[in-house]
Parts: sequence; C-alpha cells; structure tokens
Amino acid sequence: MGLAVCVIIALIAWYIKYFNRKNQKTSRQKVMQPVKCPLCDSNLYVGENIISKVYRPMNVPDQLMIVMGCPHCYPRCEPGVKRICPVCHKEVAQDQSLTARLFNKALGKKHVHVVGCSNCHRPRAD
Repeated sequence: MGLAVCVIIALIAWYIKYFNRKNQKTSRQKVMQPVKCPLCDSNLYVGENIISKVYRPMNVPDQLMIVMGCPHCYPRCEPGVKRICPVCHKEVAQDQSLTARLFNKALGKKHVHVVGCSNCHRPRAD
C-alpha cells in the first residue's frame, strides 16, 4: 500500500514537471515579427532604430511625431532603397519626413499611427 502511494506521488510530480517544461518551451518559441521602417520597408536589426522627433508635452496620451527614417534611408538612402509614403504611395524626397501620432497607452506601451508625408498631410491652419 505504501509503495503504491509513493509511485502515484512520483507519477504526479513527473507529470507536473513535464507540463511545466513543455509550457516554458512554447513561451520561448514565440516568433518575433521583424520591425520595419515605415518609409523604406527595410528590416531593422538589433541596435538599429527609427530616427524620429516627438514633440512636447510628454504627459498627454496623444503626441505629434515626425519620422525621418531608419539607418538604411536617412540621412542617405542605401543603393536600391526607395522612400515611399505608406499613405499616398508616392516617393518621399530625402529632405521630407512622415507625420505621425504617438499614442501613449497604459502600462507604458506606445502605438504609432502614420498620418502621411510632407506632401499628402498638410497641417490645418486653425
């Protein structure tokens, strides 16, 4: 009787350990989507960032943001790279940028919505 209880306890311990290991493997196997530049659609590697400016005030949920590009398309485009506006799908000149809205969400998450390039998005004169 005591031997049967020990075997059952050992099987339960092994079962719990097996499924915890299986859950840890699946959480590690999540595939991260590559980050792409909104202007040239180049993949950004680790350490490469999009060059942008965020305007004050910093404590509001919606901020104005200007996106200049990534290391592949700003300050100079690499050979074969074209800067295309994701809104109007026209080519964006080197001295132009994208206008975007930066939304500061709860828990420190951020979301960027591209409004347009210097040609297709003109600020309103209110």
